Amino acid sequence: MQRFIRQQRILYLALLCIAVMLLYVMRLGYIQLFKHSKLTAEAVRQRAQAVILDYNRGNILDCNGISLLDDKKEKVLVVFPTLLEKSNPEAVELVSRYIPQAALSGSPFIALHDINEQEEETFSHPARGLVVAEAQMRYGDGALATHVAGHIGQGDGEGKVGLELVFNSELKGESPRMLAAIVDGKDNLVEGLGFRLWEDRDPHRPYDIVLTIDSKIQEKVEAIMDDTIARGAVIVMNPHNGDILAMASRPNYLQSQLSQYLSGGDNYSEYLSSQPFINRSILSYPPGSVFKIVTAAAALDSGIAGPGTRFFCPGYIEVGDKLFKCQDGQHGEITLAEAFAHSCNTVFIDLAIRLGKETICSYARAMGLGKETGIPLGSPGEGGEVKGNIPMPHEMPYLGDLALAAIGQGKVETTPLQVACLTAIVANGGYLVQPRLVKSIHSSRGLLVSMLSTAPQKRVLSSLTASKLRFMMLGTVEYGTGELAFNDKIALGGKTGTAETGRFMNEAPLNYSWFTGIIPLENSRAVATVFVEESLRGNAAATFGRIADAIYPLFNNP
Repeated sequence: MQRFIRQQRILYLALLCIAVMLLYVMRLGYIQLFKHSKLTAEAVRQRAQAVILDYNRGNILDCNGISLLDDKKEKVLVVFPTLLEKSNPEAVELVSRYIPQAALSGSPFIALHDINEQEEETFSHPARGLVVAEAQMRYGDGALATHVAGHIGQGDGEGKVGLELVFNSELKGESPRMLAAIVDGKDNLVEGLGFRLWEDRDPHRPYDIVLTIDSKIQEKVEAIMDDTIARGAVIVMNPHNGDILAMASRPNYLQSQLSQYLSGGDNYSEYLSSQPFINRSILSYPPGSVFKIVTAAAALDSGIAGPGTRFFCPGYIEVGDKLFKCQDGQHGEITLAEAFAHSCNTVFIDLAIRLGKETICSYARAMGLGKETGIPLGSPGEGGEVKGNIPMPHEMPYLGDLALAAIGQGKVETTPLQVACLTAIVANGGYLVQPRLVKSIHSSRGLLVSMLSTAPQKRVLSSLTASKLRFMMLGTVEYGTGELAFNDKIALGGKTGTAETGRFMNEAPLNYSWFTGIIPLENSRAVATVFVEESLRGNAAATFGRIADAIYPLFNNP
């Protein structure tokens, strides 16, 4: 009996060993038959020195399919230092004349960009570690809407800010395209393998992002800004559907020169102090008298006053123990329309006190102020949109706080984008529209993946109130504070704003200049908001006038 049990155990053990062996054989067969190519490639990669030629990301296009990145293909010189050291010393000397660091040991790198045919003939010595290859330059010096597009990290190819960050997963490709040198354990080229281009492509990815921005309008806006605005922002938007036609911030930066900004030392210290990477279009600032659009809307909509209602301005108004002055002195007897055109503080503070802080706050929030618009440019911590501030009634315990709010000072802060949305309400007859920046997403083959729509429009003002506000905006341009925006060919309307910062530059007070308006005033095609933090030439109204004159023909001749 015991002998039988022993034999049984031996049999079980033998069967177990056979089963284990079968599993090993099956695993080996699986590796040989199904994993051979992948493991061979990985083994080769372990013996490879590689440099990335293209991160294989999708494009960011305007509404007509034109790249806003100014991307292009270029020929580059790739240097493999370990191969260079083993080659003829003449090659080392040749490269060192142009790129001293090329003679150093280390990983391969791109030494020269955009080389011509003569340079290609001079430098191309693959056996000596010098290879001319075609690379994809993601950003060109002619890139537009830089702060909207954002940029990728040069080390990892991942989106860091702007749309590059928010849509990183859509824009990101399967794997980067690389040039590799296959070497043995002694860093000699493996015969028969040598240099290889590695690229794994998904037939549908990466995706391209199509924006609502029109590159022709964007280009005009940016050219004018370069001549007039040192720091500031401009938004151009379709008031009927919320499509953003242009969005620009200054100072600008070139994505193609990002590494120079970050490692340029003292040469760029002054430039970097101006915070060029900030998108001022979605940062908040005191709006000044632009906020009088809200106060006027509340007064008109509630029936407290009409455009022809008369007031008296002695040049100041006392609120509690505070005295608020009109910027242009005494206006005397003046209608509401004239007070709007001349931006009379006395009249609008008087109106706000009559309306009450609850009404002012209610209209401001209903018209989209004090909250994010929802534009997909990231969170505030990522350089994205901030919500601004409309103080709640309990945050304005004194009438002086309400007086400041009525003229866009004190605790009130808005973004240029919010002001553009506010202006769109007046232009489109009283509807709050949600701004749209991204229109659609397409596959690498051009197939539609998804269409991004905006939220339904919401009526916040009566059409009659909106019409009265447009009439009052006309006065601003024709005889009021915005005369520099006047155009004898286009009927324009808008509102100026000057916001005190409490800071000084060259012993003069530093104020923000605003202008927001409608192009043209009736049957509008666009609204534009200009914010000037620091001017190069003229004020916001003058810049608006130039922009309106430049872009209006594009609506009739796209």
